[in-house]
Amino acid sequence: MSDRSIRFGSFELRPERGQLLNGGVRVGLGSRALAILTLLAEQAGEVVPVQEITDRVWPNIFVQDNNLRVHITAIRRALRAGADDDVEIVNVPGRGYRLSADVTIEAAGEEAADVPMYPELHPLPLPVQINRLIGREACVAEVVESVARHRLVTIVGSGGIGKTSVALAALTQLRADTIVCFVDLTNCTSLAHVATATAAALQSPMGRDTMPSVLVERLREADLVLLLDNCEHLIDTVARAAEALLQSCPRVTLLATSREPLRVPGEVQVHLQPLPVPAASDAVESIVSNPSVALFAERAAAAAGGFVVADKNARQVAAVCRSLDGLPLALELAAAAIPMVGLKGLSSGLVGRLSLLAFGRRTLARHETIEAMLDWSFELLAPDERLVFGCLSLFRSTFELTAAVQVAAPDAAAEASTAQAVLQLAAKSLVFIEPSQQGVAYRLLETTKAYARRKLEGSGQAQIAARRHAEWVGTLLDRAQADWLRMERTTWWERYGTAIDDVRAALVWSLGEGGDKQLGIRLILASAPLWLGMSQFAEYHRWLEQAIATLDALGQRGGAEEIQLQVGLCVLLFNADRPGERFVRAATQVLRIAKKIGDPVARATALWMLSGQRGIMGDHPASLTLAQQMLVPENADVDRDLQHFARRVIAMMTFRVGRLEESAAMGPELISQCTDRTAYGAVLRYDHSTILRGNHSVTLAVQGRLDSARATIMEAVIDARRLRNPSSFCYLLSSAACPIALWLGDDELARHYAELLGRAADDNRFTYMAELAAWFSRIADLRMGKPPQPLALDRLRPPLPHDKDVFITCCAALCDTEAATRAEACPTHWSTAELLRADGENRLRAGDAAAGRLLFERALGIAEAQGAGLWALRAATSLARLMAPEEAARILAPALARIEGDEHYPDVRAARALLPGLPR
Repeated sequence: MSDRSIRFGSFELRPERGQLLNGGVRVGLGSRALAILTLLAEQAGEVVPVQEITDRVWPNIFVQDNNLRVHITAIRRALRAGADDDVEIVNVPGRGYRLSADVTIEAAGEEAADVPMYPELHPLPLPVQINRLIGREACVAEVVESVARHRLVTIVGSGGIGKTSVALAALTQLRADTIVCFVDLTNCTSLAHVATATAAALQSPMGRDTMPSVLVERLREADLVLLLDNCEHLIDTVARAAEALLQSCPRVTLLATSREPLRVPGEVQVHLQPLPVPAASDAVESIVSNPSVALFAERAAAAAGGFVVADKNARQVAAVCRSLDGLPLALELAAAAIPMVGLKGLSSGLVGRLSLLAFGRRTLARHETIEAMLDWSFELLAPDERLVFGCLSLFRSTFELTAAVQVAAPDAAAEASTAQAVLQLAAKSLVFIEPSQQGVAYRLLETTKAYARRKLEGSGQAQIAARRHAEWVGTLLDRAQADWLRMERTTWWERYGTAIDDVRAALVWSLGEGGDKQLGIRLILASAPLWLGMSQFAEYHRWLEQAIATLDALGQRGGAEEIQLQVGLCVLLFNADRPGERFVRAATQVLRIAKKIGDPVARATALWMLSGQRGIMGDHPASLTLAQQMLVPENADVDRDLQHFARRVIAMMTFRVGRLEESAAMGPELISQCTDRTAYGAVLRYDHSTILRGNHSVTLAVQGRLDSARATIMEAVIDARRLRNPSSFCYLLSSAACPIALWLGDDELARHYAELLGRAADDNRFTYMAELAAWFSRIADLRMGKPPQPLALDRLRPPLPHDKDVFITCCAALCDTEAATRAEACPTHWSTAELLRADGENRLRAGDAAAGRLLFERALGIAEAQGAGLWALRAATSLARLMAPEEAARILAPALARIEGDEHYPDVRAARALLPGLPR
């Protein structure tokens, strides 16, 4: 059978090729689902019996009904993505299924090329081109042909010449055969911003693919055409990024638009020239068919209904096009002015001003020509439109009509006229319209925005408008907080993630000279989830410190606002540079203020931070004492979340002092009471559910409940990756996942967790967490016998006491004199037994068997007293190697009996190897 093309709605089914296309884009359906859809399409409008479907798709195989329903569900899901709501599969109970659609079947033709499938890439739709592209057919064809032959094509031309329009037209043709993606670099100012914009265009999860190296890795096997639009203000950065992509991603093709070439090896340049203009001597027929005139005429007809180029006005139109040098943007702006000044006005004084800049002052940069055109267009606006135009320049990203009204309307009475002014600006091509998930979004082009900003500053209204913009940001953040618990996280980030640039601008004004300092502090506190979720920790750190300095300057230190700021600072200091003196000062200040104003939540938070710091420094009794002070009496009027928070910390610190059974008993109850939703204002604290399960899995592992510990920690890591809470994720990996994997002998899993920790730490500039990741990676490599990594352990800062103890429990060879001395001097705690055993192994290797045996015996006694089954098994194994088999059996048998797990775990295997007669 020859290839067929079965069309219905926006879909094309190519059964012989096993392809379903929606608007030319390949849809992911399995072979059986495609076979079912083909059968239904062949008999469209008729009920196809279930038996006929199963005989066709599963010949000579018995198939249960639910198998067919699964495939029908997949087909329905795919059809719902179509543009035509009339296409559906109808279930006729007791009979079968029917495809409801208008179906046409024809030969596909030899020219119908296969459309590739890329299930992991789902870029945003291309921006809608509202106006028809005129006079660029040859340029588009050249770009398409160049992209087919070369991997880097740059469309080079002056501002306003139509580079983006040509590039989008080329992508529209190319997307029939490959995946295409449009990346707007207008708002980017660094390589990190370029990576963020690319990740957003590819619809990658924010905070994960936004690092350049991670993005390159994601695209390494991708097959797509990537358009980098507006590169000129980042020419060196984009050039380096393009070269890296070309070298690392062999199937990625880059299309760029820029005012100058990237000058990267292999670059092919397509120079875009102004549209041809009619000569003064051209006949009317030639003038009418000229591209510049055609563009002007179409835009003028849209602005002033009924406008046509005819014998009586052809010369005037030709003169306007010549004076504007055939630049598309200038032509469009001029055409938009027709209803107000008429063709005669355009061909006289106003155009003279534009001509002076276009032809008389070649020493000026090309953007000055665009500014001249914008200046001329601005003078044609009504006074209220001018002010609205300037106010819209305050938006750093796309905005909705309601946002524009809030920022630009001087009062409630002017809201309707302001909305109308925004729509007029869009109609006059001064505001760009693009589709969004909420319907329609608006934005100003970069050069237009810069021009509008200067006009706003010259109007005397800049400060007033900036305040309204900052207040709008506050309103947006309030709405974001209300939606935080209501929306799924992915939906929330799609809705509010782009607001970060506007938040930044509002903070610059609020905390600057003449700004509203109180509003700025409120915005800093309210925007915490955005900064943390977008991995902008370093910048948020600076904002927090500036806010504290602002409170100091205002004489408003010592209140609830400072508490929130200091807590945020503590979290960032902890992750970025260990819990050192600055951390302790900030946490102590929180405690001092909390006691003064009677804030139980702040008091508990401060005690938690100070407790954690003492624990990391190895003072576990002091850590538990501080944690116990968090607990508020049961009859106190506080929310249950605070009590759970305190009990979670107490459970962990109870484990740390060696009271394992007590800690283990608290864990399940706390986990059962914990919700999986973190409050919007609590993002600077760790996520309760994540940390609870991590802490409990540590207790389970040390107790010897190895299977339970493994299941708990693996599930916790999977769940934590879905949260946009880098602090919690890094804590879970460093304090639980990495050590547990090493304790259980799964070195490959430990290496994987360490890599996750390292990437998260690098993404968020968590220096402390990055150091822990390096330690765990090196330990896993040492245990697996892999060659040393470039970063040797002796190049890292010495680990803090608790961290060092964790490392020794993972690799006994790391035990040194300092650790052994500290284990002897400090009160018995969670790792004392294993530290003594590691010291005993060192003594044994040094030839002092008596000292080693004594240490093993002490370790075994401590571990058994604590209920630390894993440490007891290790100590018993070390001691048994020095004993006769019968004597060894007396200590190994009970140690093994306390372990939940089989010979899958190396410690169990090592113990059993000393008891060959033990049943397995």
